[in-house]
Amino acid sequence: MTAFTALEIAALHSIFSETPKLTSALERQLTLATVTKRQNSGVGFFTSIAVADDVPLVSNSSRVLGNETQAHVAGLELGFGFVLFLEDGKLDLLEGFNWGSESTASLDLAAVTFEVYKRRLIGT
Repeated sequence: MTAFTALEIAALHSIFSETPKLTSALERQLTLATVTKRQNSGVGFFTSIAVADDVPLVSNSSRVLGNETQAHVAGLELGFGFVLFLEDGKLDLLEGFNWGSESTASLDLAAVTFEVYKRRLIGT
């Protein structure tokens, strides 16, 4: 098992803050979480997450979090969007997807320069 990259950590913290009622529980899970698999798909990445069995579960009506968190990423014209999947009340999978058409295959996701921000949703 490996550690999270700086980009993954920043995206996760930002996604957590999108749902204030869950932030504390999600942050607690993250302290006990590890990366089990990471894949650069060429159009983004998938990071599989394992959380200890004894961690308090998150109760949420949706198993998908994140619709505001974005990142400017060096080497990508339009940057990344992010989605976090929960499974049985635990962190499960972080997906980073490229908004543009260029390949992410050559990006070193552990060393890439980035800036995470929240996209302003229409009507907010």
